[in-house]
Amino acid sequence: MKVDAKRVTSLSKNVFIVHGRDHMPVKELKTMLLELGLSPIVLHEQPSGSMTIVEKLEYYSGDIGFAFVLLTPDDALVPTIQTIKVDKKHGTITPIYFFNPPPISRARQNVILEFGFFVAKLGRKKVCCLYKGDTELPYDMPSDMHGIVYIPFKESVNEVRDKIIKELKAVGYEVKI
Repeated sequence: MKVDAKRVTSLSKNVFIVHGRDHMPVKELKTMLLELGLSPIVLHEQPSGSMTIVEKLEYYSGDIGFAFVLLTPDDALVPTIQTIKVDKKHGTITPIYFFNPPPISRARQNVILEFGFFVAKLGRKKVCCLYKGDTELPYDMPSDMHGIVYIPFKESVNEVRDKIIKELKAVGYEVKI
């Protein structure tokens, strides 16, 4: 795949990292990006300046060239089935819920929102999704998010270092190896 020289010069060294509650992959990815000569931006590390989270996201994503989205199993979804009980004598309807374990591990919903934000801002080719272990992905993601790069890892982002470098190079980054 040939990279357009015009695109290479316009890429910002700032790379955004979206994440949930698991901070170890964030730390690993941040270290890796620094070693590659890039400047990682992690939202919670930036000053708030009385901005809302959305304002802060918009502000600190102003000059970025790429985004990594870390999907880690931070939340649990417990599948339920709902039916109703009709009491003809009293004329009432009562909802009944059956819990259908086991829970499904999934990424935090704010991470999914930010995932969509960066796809809209940068385009699919400049967003890379790294997902850990049993996180509910890519199986149940909205179909609009198909075609985005998903890279699974088991425990450490370092397991997929070569794939991360490959994705950065594919959009025109010249990274130090």
